[in-house]
Order: sequence, then structure tokens, then C-alpha cells
Amino acid sequence: KVLSEVVVTALGIKREKKMLGYSVQDIKADELNTTGDASVTSALQGKVAGLQMNTSSTGLGGSTKITIRGNSSLTDNNQPLWIVDGVPFTDNNTSGASFYGGIDRGGTSIDINPDDIESISVLKGPNAAALYGSRAGNGVILVTTKKGTKKDGFGVSYNGTFTWSVVGETLDMQDKYGQGEGGVYKDSPFSYGAPLNGQMVTAWNGQEMPYTRYGNPLRDYFNTGFAQNHSVSVGNVTEKSNFRASFGYNGNDGLFKGETLDKITVDMKAGTELNKYLSMEGKVSVSRTKAENRPYYGLGGEVAQLLSIPNNIRLSDLQQYTTAEKMHVNWYGPTLEYLNPYYVRHQLQNSDERWRAFGYYNARINFTDWLHFSAKYAFDYYRTRLYDSDLGNGVGITSVTQQTNDGMSRGEENFFEQNAEFMLNGDNRIGSDFRIGYTLGANFMYQNYESLSVGVRNMLSKDQWIFNTGALLNTADNSGYERATNSVFGSLQLAFREYLSLDLTARNDWSSTLPVRNNSFFYPSANLSFVVSDFVNSLDGHQMPAWFNFAKVRVSAAQVGKDTDPYQLVNTVKYKYENGVRVLDQSGGKIKANDNLRPEISSSYEGGLEMKFFQNRLGFDFTYYYSRTKNQIMSIPAASPWTAQWINAGLITNKGFELMVYATPVQTKDFTFDINVNLSKNLSTVEELYEGKDYVFFDGDDNFPVWVGAVAGGKLGDIYARHLLKRNDKGELILKDGLPQDNNEADLNYILSHPIGNIQPDLLMSVTPTFSYKGFTLSAMFDMKFGGDIVSISEGMATNAGTAERTENRGSEDNGWKILLPGVKEDGTPNDVWCNAQSYYQKIGLNKTNGNAEEFVYDASYIKLKELSLGYNFSRKLLKKTPFTSLRLSFVGRNLGFLMKHAPGNPDGGYNTSMFSQAIDFTSVPYTRTFGFSVNIGF
Repeated sequence: KVLSEVVVTALGIKREKKMLGYSVQDIKADELNTTGDASVTSALQGKVAGLQMNTSSTGLGGSTKITIRGNSSLTDNNQPLWIVDGVPFTDNNTSGASFYGGIDRGGTSIDINPDDIESISVLKGPNAAALYGSRAGNGVILVTTKKGTKKDGFGVSYNGTFTWSVVGETLDMQDKYGQGEGGVYKDSPFSYGAPLNGQMVTAWNGQEMPYTRYGNPLRDYFNTGFAQNHSVSVGNVTEKSNFRASFGYNGNDGLFKGETLDKITVDMKAGTELNKYLSMEGKVSVSRTKAENRPYYGLGGEVAQLLSIPNNIRLSDLQQYTTAEKMHVNWYGPTLEYLNPYYVRHQLQNSDERWRAFGYYNARINFTDWLHFSAKYAFDYYRTRLYDSDLGNGVGITSVTQQTNDGMSRGEENFFEQNAEFMLNGDNRIGSDFRIGYTLGANFMYQNYESLSVGVRNMLSKDQWIFNTGALLNTADNSGYERATNSVFGSLQLAFREYLSLDLTARNDWSSTLPVRNNSFFYPSANLSFVVSDFVNSLDGHQMPAWFNFAKVRVSAAQVGKDTDPYQLVNTVKYKYENGVRVLDQSGGKIKANDNLRPEISSSYEGGLEMKFFQNRLGFDFTYYYSRTKNQIMSIPAASPWTAQWINAGLITNKGFELMVYATPVQTKDFTFDINVNLSKNLSTVEELYEGKDYVFFDGDDNFPVWVGAVAGGKLGDIYARHLLKRNDKGELILKDGLPQDNNEADLNYILSHPIGNIQPDLLMSVTPTFSYKGFTLSAMFDMKFGGDIVSISEGMATNAGTAERTENRGSEDNGWKILLPGVKEDGTPNDVWCNAQSYYQKIGLNKTNGNAEEFVYDASYIKLKELSLGYNFSRKLLKKTPFTSLRLSFVGRNLGFLMKHAPGNPDGGYNTSMFSQAIDFTSVPYTRTFGFSVNIGF
């Protein structure tokens, strides 16, 4: 059964897995979503070797980015292509979260209903995905959705999941000191006051109350989240037709007050065989996803404010965030720097709504039992409407309604893609030993995107588009693009006696985004599979040992090209509004176009070994790979008036291995113990950049305390601190008057030669044990990452404020609140000078652009319990007198806790999904634990 496993490969072609010469990992529906996760991307985490998930800690539906076998692009174009039932499915991450603020509106892959999925095949890299062309250079995620099930009449099923979410891991905060400075209680934005002793003091609001700790703001501010998923399907299969329709609803109330995310999906899929020559199949899926009041991020967001609130401040006193005169109420006077988190929650409002439709129609003509032709038309369309309102900061004597910073913006995005595909497929046997399969095809792809946004300020009403006489059209923008790719492709499969297989593929794309002289690019692939065990068994007088069931070696090589975004060839101009003034603007942020761009080229090589033992109760699949991606399309600095220009340059290599191990150590009549292990390692190296430049930064600016980038010849993703402390050759701090000193001699070259960390993990691993006893099943998944680094800017901000746990070490009143730091004095002797604790912590603590990020770098390794489920399948005997044909009840949990970690807070969540933010914990929404129950019913 295992050896004849069939998987879906490129172009939807089903193949015997043992005949493939490249790595494909298949996940069935019951493995994918054991805990009722409404996001298919999140459900994939830990289930595929070599797949890394970058998740933003930004609230409900936050963006998630998948990379397979590392990052290969300097422009962060590293995501795989999604294919749903043969339809290219665009997964755009619309995160606006940044250092300065913004909202993460999530990725569009959330529009897929996990309950509709039959299986997912992950094609890892160009070797497996070359037939899909330039969009598949980073691999392909092939989603196959369910068809109707065969039974008398219509089969009906219901899946329901109900879960609650609570705050789990948070930044560790000190609980010994309250508001003040220098060990003295007073009105202050800092928590360097006197020890909390319970004595009565006059609080910030004029009330007399005990000077004591009133809880942990990072926990107490948040609600308990609740989610409910409902999915109903009806289906039927006859001898010549199949039909399935489903309806899904997912409703979420988040940790933040008023934060909601709701999704509705409707899916219909049907096929029929009209006669032995002609069959047809079609699918239409419609979804609506709507979010309200997603949390704002960055320095002005709620979490940033919570990091600074002293222990002696009661959150309940802050819930009335304005006075009767509509003035901003804060625990430390009117200021723009420290805002009341309840003010942020109520005054900064937003919503977004996306309608989506995708589907296909496919007709197949069978000329013979070994040759057929198919024609498919597929489409994917979505429209997103965005709304944001900012009612102003309302500080000082300025009332909220009169604050000139109040404003409102609305936007709309429309995306449409269509594909027409034609294929001729054949599969012939030549005698008893040889088999030949072949595919010839063509694809025509067209995309259209349009975005429109408008913003105003100085409004008369926050609820309507009513402006007073001073209202200003602050921003207005209209942009879009069109792109097309025409392709021809072919494949040839040659097999000998079912143990030797050679596959050859070729594809040529013509892209509209490249100049005519460079817009045609060809890429081939070849792979060879040799099933050693079948070969040995075919020899006269030879037989594999009974305990040795299967052995296979495979090798492959492939090349894939990538084009660029539209409108990079010719400089265009457009008009926009800035502060009410119509101005001319060069497209692309004044980036100089280049009409000589060439496609990026990625060449990949891999070899693998598969073995199975003891009647397939133990097995492994090992892959080693190496890839080179050259002609990177990237922007570099340019002469005035341009800020940058597009060029082809750079070379990135990726090498690593993947290991999948599966075993059934115990198997009896009533009890089974299975275990699956996924393990992978990848190293991404920047071999070359471009002439005259030996470093690159991916993101961040001069106001951010850290940069992430690379030096030519070094590892991709080095982390650099903008400010460094002065150290000797041994790495010891050089102190003056007991305090660290800034290394004012640390110019850019010095910073580049002294990275403080790197984003790349040394090893990714997951372990999934499953225990089955009669009708009970207990399954868990442990997700692990070893190596890599993360910078906790959140802890740096809390250190500056005096709320971080590390600031508890601050001496005593008797010694003037002084501490002794390890290090050396300027003369090289050991330090013996005590320094003021507050001065030290605010020296290293991060306050917007100030501070020393190197003090907050941590090993990002962790082991966490990602999933846990305990379910019971009722037997047919128990259901005999009920209307049910099947019934399963389960207790489920997700992200239940870390068994090992080094970094404070959540080491597995950045503030968006870019390569840069993988290394940054910056005002992240706290890690949440989710638990609940599910019910699955068949009628």
C-alpha cells in the first residue's frame, strides 16, 4: 500500500511516488488540520521538511510567509506558488505593519477553507516545479480539494470547532518598583521609583490609593479570544458524475476589544463523463473575509504603550480615556510620546473586507485509452475595500474633535488573473518492459491590478464624509498594472520495468515585464529514479531480505527563470496629492528604469535516498540539494534625481538537506504508536552583489536601531546594530565612571564587520507522535528551531521605561541605587566603579532611535507544543440506531507553550513577514494559547 502511493505533481498529473526523481511531500486532510486551524498556511507549519514559516505577531489573521529551502532572492521574492485544483491562487500579504505603525491585514491564502482540502502536495524547488514556469522558482504548494463521496443518495457532513485563546508567553516584567525616578515616587513616564510597599500615595488622577502592584498590563489588557468554525458539505458520486457543495463560516473575536475577523466560503465542484470520449469538470469558489479594528502596530500602537505602564497604575482607571472636555487622559500627563492604550484602541479604527471568486472549467477529450487532450480556463478575482480613521491625538489643551491630525482614508484594490491552458497527454506501454508518458502544452496568463485610495483630514464628523471648511484632501492615489506571460511546455517520462525512470521537462516563457530582446527564457529539468529493491527482486535467484522492503536513489537537475514586476523598463510619471497639493511623482519611488533587464536564473541540483524496513513500519527519505540564483533583479543607489536604479546583479547559493523519518514502533490489534519526524537544514550565502558594492540592507532606515542585510561572501541575513558599545579585543565592555560608552569610531565598515547575529536557523525540526487505542486517538506535534538570532526591541523599550524584568537589579536606597557592571576601565583594569542603575538601563535601553540593540540579542531556538488533539471515533455499532454514519469528538489545542526557549516573549513571531522582521520582536502581540473542542459528523 505504501509503495504504490500516488501523489499529485506539476500540472495536476498523478504519478506513483516511487517513480519520481525529485522530492515531493504529501499531506492528507486528516494530517493537515487535526486542531481546526482556520488558516491553511498556519496548519502547514512543522508538517513539511524544509518549509519555514514566518508568522507576524500582529493579531487575528496576521500575515504568514512560507519559504521552501531558504531565501533565494535579495528582493524578498521568496514565496512559493499556490495552485488550487490547477488554478494559480494569489497569496498577497497586505501587511502595513512597520516601525512607525500600521496595520497587518493578513494574507489572501486565508480565503481557502481547510475543511474543503483533500490533500496538499509540496513541490520543493525548481526540480519538482519547473513545468510551472517562472512563478514556481520557489516551489509550489498544490492544493487538491474534495470531491463528492460515493454512497446511496447524497452524503452530508458537518465539521465544527470551538476554541478559546488566552495570552500565553509575554515579556517578563519586573514587579518590585513603581512609577518615578531615582528611587523616588513621582509623576514620571518611567518606573524607576521607590519599591512598591503598599503605602497610601496621591496617584496621577488625584486619588489616594495604595502604592502597590495592580497586575501585569501585558496580560490584563487583553480579552479571552473566541473562534467558531462551521462547515457543511453535501456530495454525491455516481458511475459517471460527481458533485460536492460546501458552506463554511469562521468567526473570530480577538484578544483586543472590538477586534473581529469573519469569513464565509461557498464552494461548488462537479464533473461528468458525457461518453467515453468527452468529460467535463468545473469548480467555483466564493468567499468573503471581513475584519474590524485590527490592532495598530509600532511606536503608536497599544502594545508599545503597555510596555511602559508602571506597576502601580490601574488599567481600570485608564478605561475612561477622555475627559468631559474630550481631552486625552493618560497616566503621565498630556504627551504624544506616551498614549493611553484605550485611547489608541478607540480613536484609531479600521476595517477591511475582501470578496473573492476563483474557479475553472476543464474539458477532456479521450482519443484512445492512452491519449487525451484537455482545455482549461481558470480565473482568480478579488476586491478588497479598506477603511481607516484617525480621530487625532487630542493632547494638551487641544480637544479631540479639534485636533488637526484627525482624518479618514478609504481604499480599494482589485486583482484579476486568468489562465487558458491546453495539454495533450499520452501514456503508452512498449512491450512488457517499457513505458513512455508525454505532455505537450501551452498556457496564456493575464493579470490586472488596480488600487485607488483617498484620505482627508480636518473632518467635521468621524462617522460620515462630512468636511468642515478647513478640510484638506491629504492623499489621493491611483495605481495599477497589467502583465502577461505566454508559455509552451513539454515533458517526457521513460520507465523501464517499473524500477528505472527518467523524466525530462522543458518550458519557455515570454514575459511582458521584460524587454523584447530578453523576454524569452527557456528552462529545462531532468530527473532519474532507480528503485534498487525492485531491481534486485527482478533478478533471477535474488531477493531482498524480508525485513528490507524498499530502497530508491534519485538525482535531478533543473533551471527556472524569474521575470520582474511591471513597469521597470521605462520611466513613467503620475500625479498624486500630498497635503492637498497636486504634485508630479516618478513611479516606483524615483527608481530609474532599466530597459535591458534580464530574467533571474535559478539552477538547482538534488539527490535523494529513500528506504523502508520491517513491512514498511520504519522508513526515511533523505534529500541533499544545492541551488544558485544569479542575475538578481535589484535596486541600487543612483545619481540625482533618481534615488535608485534597477539592475541585474548578485548571486545567492542555497545548500542543505531534508530528512523525513516515519515509524510504527508498536502495532497490535487495538493499539498503535506512530511517529513522524521532519528535519531540515539550509544555508543561504550571498556569493556576489554588484560592482562597487559589497553589502546590502534589506529593510530598516537610519531611525531604526538595527539593520538586517548581508556582506558579499557572507551568510544571508546578518543582523547589525546601528549603535555599538566600546569593547576591548576580548569583547569586554570598556566603562567610564562605571557606565558603558558609545563606540563613536564604529563607522559603517566596522558595523558590517561586527554583526550581532543572523536570522538563519541551524536546524528546523518537528516530531509528531500519534497513539491510537480502539476508537481513541491522541496526537501531538512538537515544533522546534535551533539556532538563529532575534533582537527583542520590546525588551529594549521596556528596559528604557524601567518595566523589564532585567531592571529589577538596581541596588538599594542605602547605596544610592547603584550597581557594579562587569567590564574594564579605560586603563584596562577590572571595573570597580559603581554606576547609577537608571542611568545604565536608559543608556542601553531602546527609546525610538536611541539605545544599543546588541544588548537585546538572543538565541531564537525553541521547542514548543504546536498542536495537541485527543479524539474519539464512534464505531458503526454505536451509531447503528442514530442518523449518523460517522461521529468524532475531539479536544484540541494549538500553541500550548514553549518547552524550551532563550528569548523573552515569543521567539517565533516578527512584526511582519519580510526577511528583515524575522529578526525583530517589536511590540509584538503576546503569544496566545488556543484550546477547545471539535465535532465531525457524517450523515
